[in-house]
Amino acid sequence: MRWVGVLLVTLLAVPAFADAPKISGFVDTTFNYDLNRPASRTTSMRSFDRKTDNFLLNNAQVQIDGSKDGIGYMTKLDYGTDASVLKSAGTGADAGLPTPPSTTAVNFEVQEAYLTYKCPVSSVMLKAGKFVTTEGIEVIESKDNFTISRGHLFGLAEPYTHTGIMAGYDIGIANLWVGAVNGWDNYVDNNYGKTLLAKIGLNISPAVQGSFSLLHGAEKNNNTNDARTSIDTTWFFKPMDKTTIGVQFNYGQEDHTSVATDRLGALGHWYGFGLQPKFDVTDKVFVGGRYEWFSDLDGARTGATHIHQNITLSPGVNLTESLMFRVEYRYNWATASVYEGSDGLFSKSTDSTLASEFIFKF
Repeated sequence: MRWVGVLLVTLLAVPAFADAPKISGFVDTTFNYDLNRPASRTTSMRSFDRKTDNFLLNNAQVQIDGSKDGIGYMTKLDYGTDASVLKSAGTGADAGLPTPPSTTAVNFEVQEAYLTYKCPVSSVMLKAGKFVTTEGIEVIESKDNFTISRGHLFGLAEPYTHTGIMAGYDIGIANLWVGAVNGWDNYVDNNYGKTLLAKIGLNISPAVQGSFSLLHGAEKNNNTNDARTSIDTTWFFKPMDKTTIGVQFNYGQEDHTSVATDRLGALGHWYGFGLQPKFDVTDKVFVGGRYEWFSDLDGARTGATHIHQNITLSPGVNLTESLMFRVEYRYNWATASVYEGSDGLFSKSTDSTLASEFIFKF
């Protein structure tokens, strides 16, 4: 990490000029507790906040962005336990579909690093490098979400990032994007097929914004025949002042992934729905929430045939312009016993967790 510090000192020492890079970021810390007290101290079916009874440095992120000679650039550098989960395949020995190297590891990861260009003649926009996915309500940065934890759709139905190229065109009320990427969470492709990406973003009014996204391509190691398809539509509504509601529908399928007894080796399906409101009670106090329903009855995403649901409540307060504090209660239930108990057995179909979080932005 020494080179990151040298880079920041160098950039901060450069005199101000028109195209100087902008530096910002945040530090995110939590304490997580699982009321099931799992023997492994790891909560099942979660993404970033898996470790229970732990103080965690989730993410210390530095963002560097700007433009020069008509070329825009964006880099996000992440350090913490979140980085160990979103770490893209191809950075080391792992060349397959990404799985967290360790639920306790603290890692460094380049979350995003891409260039942008807008053609002055055609107004076509280009983006090339590594960038976050086009799907979903929730994002990698906790500070921009309505709750502390991420939901089942974020962790099980969507990729985190892509490496590749996209072209877009803005027609006012809508923006259109198409591209080709290495796949789901891959620096280096794990087969000879590319994943196609398409998105339509809609800006209907300040109170209604949404998108439709499509991902299609082979994602298995050394297999270009079995395709994975993901279709997502996400919308944000502001029905009244200080109230925002996020709504998401997601459908996915992949060839030869079903583990269901009556469909073993067949086409696997998964789909889900998410509803996330946020209410700004005052200029400083807010309450975020989430309800999700996620079906994996073919076991294509989790390896078990069941349906997940969760309901989450997360009130918080902006202590200063830069410092936020919030807490969370989350209740999960499933149609199968997928949660671990204090005896080390996965014999529970319900799970409750508590969390508290400080986020400092700079």
